[in-house]
Amino acid sequence: MSEVRTKRWSLLTVIAFAVCTTAVLGLATSCDNESNAQNNEIDFTETYSGSFGTAPAATDSNDDGKPANLGQFLGTSTFGSVSIQSLNEFEFVLENADCDEGKDQFTLVQRNFVKRFSNGELIFGTWASGVSCFDPVTNIAETTQMGNFSGGTGQFENATGPIRIDYTSTFLAVPSIDGFDFGGSSGIGIGKIVFNGN
Repeated sequence: MSEVRTKRWSLLTVIAFAVCTTAVLGLATSCDNESNAQNNEIDFTETYSGSFGTAPAATDSNDDGKPANLGQFLGTSTFGSVSIQSLNEFEFVLENADCDEGKDQFTLVQRNFVKRFSNGELIFGTWASGVSCFDPVTNIAETTQMGNFSGGTGQFENATGPIRIDYTSTFLAVPSIDGFDFGGSSGIGIGKIVFNGN
């Protein structure tokens, strides 16, 4: 009887030790509710398509009579399905330095985006620079934008990291009237998300 009690006590001690160790490790290594480890980084990719149209007149931050465009896109990403809203304001550049001859160059003025993933979490960001080359014959623009993630919700609460997007847009409402634009875009995004913990 004494030997059985001793074995039971030893087993309980081992179990208690394992539980305590797990609890301590859990406090030392932060994880979100999807078991994604924090304080690390991951390569991010996405493909998307959707439409864009002219945003309200108040988004004309440089007073050139052309408001920003508001784009809404759906796609797939490293974190599954993604929906994107992006606010982009471009201005015409007289001296074409980055586009092929015969194309009009536009540079980014103001820019923000929100991405929503399939689990409902959001990641925010700001575009730091961008160049768009518009072909007035085909009404197609090739655009590249560089930016940074700047927080979000859930596991992305304090996320940072760089992102680049390359996309092609077809303008349907041309020539634009009173700054109004409308069309469709498809593109890809490549970047890195750095999880800085919550």
